[in-house]
Amino acid sequence: MTFLGGRICRRPALRNAGLAIVLTVPGVSAWTPSADDPPIGASAIFPAPSEGPWVGVVGDSTGSQLAKPLARVLNRRGVGVVSATVGGCQPTDTILTYQSAEYFQRHLDCPRTTLARQRYMVRRFHPRMVIWSDIMDWSDIKLRDRVVVAGSDEWKRQMLLGWDRTLNRLDGAPVTLILPTWWAGTPKDAPAHFSVDRQRALFRAWAERHSHRVTVIDLGPVICPGGPPCEQVMHGVQLRTDYYHYTEEGIRRVIAEMMAKVPALNNLRGPAAAQVHKSR
Repeated sequence: MTFLGGRICRRPALRNAGLAIVLTVPGVSAWTPSADDPPIGASAIFPAPSEGPWVGVVGDSTGSQLAKPLARVLNRRGVGVVSATVGGCQPTDTILTYQSAEYFQRHLDCPRTTLARQRYMVRRFHPRMVIWSDIMDWSDIKLRDRVVVAGSDEWKRQMLLGWDRTLNRLDGAPVTLILPTWWAGTPKDAPAHFSVDRQRALFRAWAERHSHRVTVIDLGPVICPGGPPCEQVMHGVQLRTDYYHYTEEGIRRVIAEMMAKVPALNNLRGPAAAQVHKSR
């Protein structure tokens, strides 16, 4: 059995530099950020034992939860995983109000941090494909000196433009878009400003416009079987810890569903692993 070890790289020479969480395999040369790399915050980097392709992850904390469990599967296949997620933040440069002045003030850096991490991920790792997990796109938009009301035609236009800009930043990589799943312990039409059903419909419409690059996956059947209203515990098994984050069992089911429903992800192999796979 191979045991995975973790280490944390701090960039002390850079002001406000954050942490790069790197998962390493004993006996394998450790991945180290280049000297000219910018601060990469709390992005997680899970290199494969040998040089191979990378899968990127963008989104909020629901995306952050995917990176390590996904790496456990993909690293064995010679594929690395790099996370450019930002907890509590949308994966776009669109400025959201979150319908909370207090939350808004605490997350003023969301657009800047999100862009920096995504650009770093693309420039340094050139991911072969990107997983996008995002449940943040439901509140009003702050557009310069005015507020665009959630659900209005102008709001939808601005939201789609923000998604387009994010897609363009990913440098042509195919994207697997995880549809938002209904919040646990809330009415079916939550959140009231722009419900999950409406979010899902807008994401589907946007993905259809980019069908050459964007593939949609719906985790509803494994996280909320039978559809909303959903609970944290489904059929006697706790799948979520709150409205939208997963338990260990929940994330296990999510990763299994992703591998089953996204052939491009399931078939991805590093050079060494690909040779072994072909020889079988």
